[in-house]
Amino acid sequence: MTRVLYAMRVVIALLAGAATLLTTRGIASMSVDGPEGEAPADWTILAVLICVLLTIPCSRIARRMYRRTRALPPNIDEVPGAAGRDARELGEDSEGFAPALTGIAVACAAAPVTEGGKAGTAVAVIGALAALAAVLVTRGRMREARKIAARHDRIARVRGHGTRVRAEVLGVGHGSSWSYGGPVLTVEARFETPSGTRTVVETLTTAPADVPAVGGSVLVWYLDDGAEFYLEEDPESPHEPGAAERYKEPETF
Repeated sequence: MTRVLYAMRVVIALLAGAATLLTTRGIASMSVDGPEGEAPADWTILAVLICVLLTIPCSRIARRMYRRTRALPPNIDEVPGAAGRDARELGEDSEGFAPALTGIAVACAAAPVTEGGKAGTAVAVIGALAALAAVLVTRGRMREARKIAARHDRIARVRGHGTRVRAEVLGVGHGSSWSYGGPVLTVEARFETPSGTRTVVETLTTAPADVPAVGGSVLVWYLDDGAEFYLEEDPESPHEPGAAERYKEPETF
């Protein structure tokens, strides 16, 4: 599966590169240097459209393959509701961006060999920008992958081997973030450990109607008297009145 994923990334890069080369040739044929240029041939426009349209489903296929190559710890599969969907996030939404940008950069680097003058200079600049964007996207994905892997490891260890208790909700805050249709909350909770009472603050994603009320409860798993902990919604906790409407994700267009 991993080899197939790499092959799909190469296909995405080739499609993006082909679309870029055809576009630059079409622009060059119009000639920014000459008084009159020729409009790109119909087949060139059609080929560019085909390459672009094929890149989209290839990126979606690559995202599915990426998810299949990343095995999740068993405890994460047990996390319910919106928190579970958030916990199982693998960051595959940007899969395809880096290969496409790489293809564009390589194509732009090759174009000045055949295209001179202002057109070649413009293409070279676009290629440099695409290469920089590809590097930034790749580095960002690597950081995101490390962050997600660390979170998965923490949930698997704490939820799988920790002590579970009910914690009292002392405060619930919400900024402007939603994940999978549920608000991303900042919850302050208090619970008892063998070494005394601990108060923790952690993010929690729930369905809008399931936002816990202050004075209600959340479930907490903890290790080493609370040095490490994981917080999850308690289905038996009272919910904040009117939460379904108040925490509903705004519609975007």
